[in-house]
Amino acid sequence: MDELGFEGIPLPQPAVAPAPGPEVLDTVVAPEAVAPEAVPALTARLAGRLQRTHAHVLAAHQAVIAWQLARAARPTAHSPAPTPPRPVDPVAAILHAAARAFRAEGAGPYPGGAVLTWLDEAPELPDGAPRVERTGEEWRLGDRERTFAVLAPHGPQESWPEPPAPRFPPDPRPLARATATRLTAADLDALAAGDIARVLGAAFDQSGLPAAALPVPWPVPLLDTVAFADPRGGRNGQGLLLATTRLPDDAEEAWPHCFAAALELLRVHTFHQGLHLCLPGARATLPVRRPVLVDVRDAPAPPGAELRLEAEITATGMLPRPYATADCRVTVAGRPLARLRDVGVVLKEGPGQDALDPARPGLRTSVTGKRVIADELHTAIFAEGDLGTVPLPGSTTRVTGRVRPRLPRGDFRMLDRVVDGHGEWDAYRPGSWGLAEYDVPADPWYVRESGGTMPQLALMETALQAAGLFSGMLGVAGAYPDGHLSCRNLDGRARLLRHVDTPGTTVEQHVTLRSHSPLPGGVMHRYDFRLRAGGEPFYEGEAVHGFFTPELLAEQQGLDGGTYRPPWLERHPPAPADVRRLDPRRDLRPGRGRLALLEDVTLVPGGGDHGAGYVLCDKPVRRDDWFFHHHFFQDPVMPGSAGVQMLYQAVHAYALHTGLLDHLVRPRAHIAVGEELHWSYRGQILREHRRVRGEAHIREVRREDRRVLLFADGSVWRDDLRIYQVDNIAADIRGEAA
Repeated sequence: MDELGFEGIPLPQPAVAPAPGPEVLDTVVAPEAVAPEAVPALTARLAGRLQRTHAHVLAAHQAVIAWQLARAARPTAHSPAPTPPRPVDPVAAILHAAARAFRAEGAGPYPGGAVLTWLDEAPELPDGAPRVERTGEEWRLGDRERTFAVLAPHGPQESWPEPPAPRFPPDPRPLARATATRLTAADLDALAAGDIARVLGAAFDQSGLPAAALPVPWPVPLLDTVAFADPRGGRNGQGLLLATTRLPDDAEEAWPHCFAAALELLRVHTFHQGLHLCLPGARATLPVRRPVLVDVRDAPAPPGAELRLEAEITATGMLPRPYATADCRVTVAGRPLARLRDVGVVLKEGPGQDALDPARPGLRTSVTGKRVIADELHTAIFAEGDLGTVPLPGSTTRVTGRVRPRLPRGDFRMLDRVVDGHGEWDAYRPGSWGLAEYDVPADPWYVRESGGTMPQLALMETALQAAGLFSGMLGVAGAYPDGHLSCRNLDGRARLLRHVDTPGTTVEQHVTLRSHSPLPGGVMHRYDFRLRAGGEPFYEGEAVHGFFTPELLAEQQGLDGGTYRPPWLERHPPAPADVRRLDPRRDLRPGRGRLALLEDVTLVPGGGDHGAGYVLCDKPVRRDDWFFHHHFFQDPVMPGSAGVQMLYQAVHAYALHTGLLDHLVRPRAHIAVGEELHWSYRGQILREHRRVRGEAHIREVRREDRRVLLFADGSVWRDDLRIYQVDNIAADIRGEAA
């Protein structure tokens, strides 16, 4: 019974006499030893014993059948609802049929290299056999009506484009955080059947949605196991996946299965990242007109052999629809079998569905369980997509201007979803409000690159991006539709209410419109903002955004009416003995990577407007500075928050190199709680400018056993124009007592 899986299951006992014991066998003797007169009695006795034994076996058999029927009828919490039989993967079926045609022709390009380009989605062919035609050296795969794939030879002497590895690999940005890092064959089959939340976790739960909005079931899985080895692995830092599969017993060539298995691995990856959650009826498709290099080696791969796949993710994104690409290596018994370059999948909505339909109920939910009004696909479009594809509420205005108010993109976008709002298009009533959310990565780049603490730059951007987006949703996005319109922050104040460990959490971004001021050639909005984590506020303030035409933007003259006001060090040249010069590029404590905002630094202990210390930093503007690519699409400008962060780092560097922190072990700089930061911006820094300078005047230093508090005021220059004023830079530098 245990071998059948019945262990631990109590079976009903038959209501019959016990089974015959050994005495039955003892009574069976040779016929010639039995007296004739005893035969009838012995026969009757044996018949009775056999009848009781048969009843016992029959009752046990009936009990087992009853248990099996009851078990089959009982629903289990972990079993998905019955689904129709899934088809065989059409890509695998088409390529296997093509491989057979190549072999029959005796002119197939394998083993060797070839470029496979899909011109259309792989259809499910009724007979599973595509039309295979040869045109010169190319093979064309299709049906009776069209060609859906082209295979062309690629010789070993031919190169394949190798894009350079990114200088700053973008952080993985999953839409949901999966609990599973290894998937078994049973897990993969459950994913394919649509039981996604059970495998990947509650963040993937889509219960309550109509059936048409749920992902389309996958074909029969090809993979046996999948492991998400390293979310930042691979040459591009985008992720490393490992998988196993088994070559079909009837496979005449290995390369079709390698290609189809790599596609399935990418499909698993996109669902593991939650990229399907924005799409009704999500399904994985092939990128069309994107060449894939299929390089097959000579390693023998007999039918039934286990193949191992190692895929380095090269890119993941949301536009125009969620996608992932990878380079994949396939081995058999430790030997190279195939290499696939630039293989990819694209997720699309189901037939008849429209992911951007404003009348469609939201698919995504907020941290409080509310259906959102704009999801990650919408915000990606607000950042760098075609704004004409996003219907603006209450407006039929067609925007033709290239430069529009945008969210930052890539790693600098710190807003994921719009949850709710109250306002009327083009009315701009004070008191209108909006609520957005930002899923803070578990290990965000700006924390890693600022010494392990939350920098002011990230807090400011998380608050201000929500305000800019809400202005666009209230009508600014449609203002001046035939001209350019840039968004610039002008003024603000902010205060950290408490230290919060935000990595890995969802931050709620609440903004309230306080005033609307039309301008000749622009609009100005004043907002209150508040950030919450776990339902409790931790950062709040006020900001003013301006939305400017190029003519109005050109009128900015800096903070001093267009005149040159030199830094304090030029106005009060100290004695050389009082000046310390350093190159903080060799000291990564204030910031590294993208947040290495200091270069040439001059310290003057006892200098500055308050006689408590002074620091001046000077940095050239480079056309490839990371922020120009991210802030904003088609309107690149250095974010004001980067200038503010530079001043915080200048204060940190002053403390590190003037002995103020000598009594601390492993000091780290934090933002001081309860202190209100003020800033004013009256100019912008573009690619064509030459240099940025920032100065900080130390106003007060408070030394304690385990921390040092520094308070300073500062300014930022673009070339020879002072454009930022920043007051009450409050740094709380903590460490262990030496």
